[in-house]
This record gives sequence, C-alpha cells and structure tokens, in this order.
Amino acid sequence: MSNKTKYRIIIAGVTVCLLIAGVVIGIVVSMKNHDDSYIVKKEPIIEDEVNVYQTVSTKTYDIELTYIDYYKLCNEKIESKEIVYGITLDKLKEQEVSKQKEKKLEYNIEEESNERLVYKRVINSNCPNHFNVKLEEGVVNIYNVVDDSVSTLYKTIDISQELIRPELLEELNEGIKANSQLELNLIIEDIES
Repeated sequence: MSNKTKYRIIIAGVTVCLLIAGVVIGIVVSMKNHDDSYIVKKEPIIEDEVNVYQTVSTKTYDIELTYIDYYKLCNEKIESKEIVYGITLDKLKEQEVSKQKEKKLEYNIEEESNERLVYKRVINSNCPNHFNVKLEEGVVNIYNVVDDSVSTLYKTIDISQELIRPELLEELNEGIKANSQLELNLIIEDIES
C-alpha cells in the first residue's frame, strides 16, 4: 500500500472519529438544555397563617386551543382551533378567562393538558347555518333561523319576480329551508339564474 493511500485512510478515520465525537457531544448538550428548561419556582401561599408552598411550572408549551359551540336544537357543533406557541397552561387559561369575561361568554373547560385546552358551551338554539329563503313584498329575504320562533334577517336579494321560474316562485312564497351555507348558495344561484 502506498503512502498516499495510508494517509487518506488515516485522514478518513480521524474525520469519522471527530464526527462521532461531535454528535455525542451535541446529544449530551441538548439533553442537558432540555432538562434545564423545566424550572420550578416555589411560591409561598398563606393559608390560615401557615406557610404552604405551591409548585409553579414555568416551562412553556405549544398548546392547541379549541372552542366548541354545541347547538342543542340542530345537534351540531362548531369548533375553532388555533395553536398558541410558547406559553404555560396557567397563563393561557388566565388569558382565555379574561377574554371570555370581556366578551360576556360562558365556556366550561372540557379538557386540559400541556398539549391541549378545550372550552365548550351548550347553546339552546340552531347553529348559524340554518336559513329560510322567502319572497316578501317583491324582494327575496334570507333569514337565519335561530329557533322555531326566532329568525333574524341575514340578507336581501332584490330581483324581479318575472326572472324567477314559476315553480321556484311558488316555493319562495312558502319559504325554502336551507340547512347549510352550501344549500343556501345553491338556492341563491337557482334564484339568480
């Protein structure tokens, strides 16, 4: 074997050894930093003049925040989700309680962990995806049906009755129900075509 080949083998060996050492050192440092990221503070709490210490975690997490509105009349639920990055569970709960008080909403905690916080409320009405489309006084009114006795005006379409097909005109006089935004859009397309 030539000197050149021996030299290349020695250089390759040293390089591999240094690479392995670097990976091992990186893992050790990473594990040490991971362990140090969990800091526990002891805060005194005074109960009946006796010092009791409560453990408070300051480790932050990326927490999935979910709000669920369950509508009893139509048996449907609407969920909204977001990820809140770098926060403690206690801080997130504190922020959400403050927001709910400000908006005068009442939610209950359904699930809580360092990965997920779920709030839920039960509403005694239909969800916002129930509509009644009706021809009244020459215009097509679209109502959001809250329950059997309450509807709110959602939208008005000003269209000439002569442009509406006779069978559709008859249905509009009685009122056409739509149980989703998609159904409503199809009815509006039918009216306008």
